Amino acid sequence: MALFFSSGGGRLGNQILNLIHLIAISLEYNIEIIKINDPFLIADDGSIMFKVHEKKTTWFLDNRPSSKKIFNNLFLKVFIRLIHLFFYFVPNFRSYKIGSKKNYPKLILAKNLGTNFSLTKLRRESEKYNVVLCGWGLRDWDMVLKHKATINKILISGFREFIEYDNFQLNNYLFVHIRRGDFSKVDAFKDLNYEDEVWLKSIKKICYEKKISKVVIFSDSILSKFFVSSLESKGLEVILPEINYEKTNFLKLFFTYLYRGSFILCNSSSLVLSIAFLKHENIFLPSKENGYEEVLLDKAHNTYPTSLNWN
Repeated sequence: MALFFSSGGGRLGNQILNLIHLIAISLEYNIEIIKINDPFLIADDGSIMFKVHEKKTTWFLDNRPSSKKIFNNLFLKVFIRLIHLFFYFVPNFRSYKIGSKKNYPKLILAKNLGTNFSLTKLRRESEKYNVVLCGWGLRDWDMVLKHKATINKILISGFREFIEYDNFQLNNYLFVHIRRGDFSKVDAFKDLNYEDEVWLKSIKKICYEKKISKVVIFSDSILSKFFVSSLESKGLEVILPEINYEKTNFLKLFFTYLYRGSFILCNSSSLVLSIAFLKHENIFLPSKENGYEEVLLDKAHNTYPTSLNWN
């Protein structure tokens, strides 16, 4: 018997976060956990699901453009609904949803466990039945931190081609990820959205205190000329990889610069937190009052505002 995890929703950062907890659960309980492919994390043998109970990588990162994954993603949506349908009606199988209703994939036939489900009960059921589970919130941070070294070893192996980018020579720099997008559109994330002057204040203060002269910036919105010139006027070298290396695969650029950065400044992007978790002990968040706020990654799930999307 096994525990199948079908879908937790979200983009790559959320998919990695789900995988982190699935690996922790498999290591702690020594049970077979099978993950149905996500849009980004897929089985390395070409199948539609992979095992996470072994202490090795059984998946890889599908970094093809979204336009080339349309059929694959559509197939996954249909398959997930069909497997829940099958598990719901067949004896000795179980189909469950967890988390808040707004985070459930739509049109899933499953028993609603809500947010107060018991991970221990799910484990016991997976020893008697084949259980399929979907939703946001399969979390046990104590378990993750207990097995952090092994989890990171597995993840680093899976992301090796993205964090060991050829001919990468930059060192001693501040990595900055400015995420706006849905942070500026969703009320729940308003405390994660900062104005340009707050970002500038944070970058300058960190660089001054940490004696950093290079700043690598990724942003999902166009940076103004003033933003860049304001940093350069302080003697900082500003590097914009998406512009300077526009023909290079984005994820390779992003992962490599992030993983190798001396310090990280972000507004709680789950993708930044997921990759930073592999190597760094802390990150910095912009702060209107103090310039920046230092957050320990081992406590980020309980620290506001990182807890908004890292839990």
